[in-house]
Amino acid sequence: MRIVLLRHGETDRNATDRFQGQADIPLNDTGVRQAQVIARSLSPDSWSAVYSSSLARAAQTAAYASGRLGVPHRRLDGLRERDLGTLDGQDRAEFARQHPRTMRRLLTDPDYAPPGGETGRAALSRSAAALRTIAEAEAEADKTGRTPPAPVVLAVTHGGVLNLLTRALADAVETPEVLVGTCAAVCVDVEWLPDGRPCAALRRWNVAPHECEEAPAPAPPLSFVDLDALVFDELNSKEVTRT
Repeated sequence: MRIVLLRHGETDRNATDRFQGQADIPLNDTGVRQAQVIARSLSPDSWSAVYSSSLARAAQTAAYASGRLGVPHRRLDGLRERDLGTLDGQDRAEFARQHPRTMRRLLTDPDYAPPGGETGRAALSRSAAALRTIAEAEAEADKTGRTPPAPVVLAVTHGGVLNLLTRALADAVETPEVLVGTCAAVCVDVEWLPDGRPCAALRRWNVAPHECEEAPAPAPPLSFVDLDALVFDELNSKEVTRT
């Protein structure tokens, strides 16, 4: 199974380089066009479902894809952006200039939480739990007779979540340095351990989602990570709302 994690389209805060965290900011006109272009690039026969964060910018991006593909769209709170607390709305470059050590901690220290916000470890935990929920739900759908089984799932999420997941799933020597752009994707392959638990490996990052529709011809062996090893607190990540 492949889960393609797509960053949502542009918002006004993206355009002005401001933190937005869990502020419910919609797509701007550029973001709408990005989402429409991405949706048109996807092959309807290659995708089994669309999931998204429940925040508007991700749900809007996912709705275009779901409409194009003719598959269900389900919202998962576990795919929401990291809660940045009092940082929401602040200018990123100005904050980094005034508080370089805090900015470094925000990006590199998994146990740091901005005032009123969430640690990187907590955000990674719930997003990994959301990945597990998606993998288990889609595997169950295949077992119940979905014809034909479609192994590719789209999940629309956020830049901070993608950076955390990318670093957790990549080999240390191959940790990507390029941040995932708006409406760019990360390809994650999922396999199953003998006891039925899903594990995941990073295949590609910062690519167009349609590039993930087919497995590349011979690829180097992947390093799979047990998703349960990344989850210490599931929070509400298993609560799914259909749209």
